[in-house]
Amino acid sequence: MIKNKYVAFGLFVVISLAFWHLLDFLFNTFITGKGYQFSPAIDLVIPLAVSITVGFVLFLRKKN
Repeated sequence: MIKNKYVAFGLFVVISLAFWHLLDFLFNTFITGKGYQFSPAIDLVIPLAVSITVGFVLFLRKKN
């Protein structure tokens, strides 16, 4: 268990980004057949916003 909540938050964001891209790659390659294409606006901004929001709620929010 990671004691530092900021390290846990950072690891969560990095792992979430990696998992998001893995699922996006698998979906585009095997299900739609289009092939994976990286675009910074869609493939970085949206996953970062989602992972930072969820990570904040899970790790950095003050609990009563």
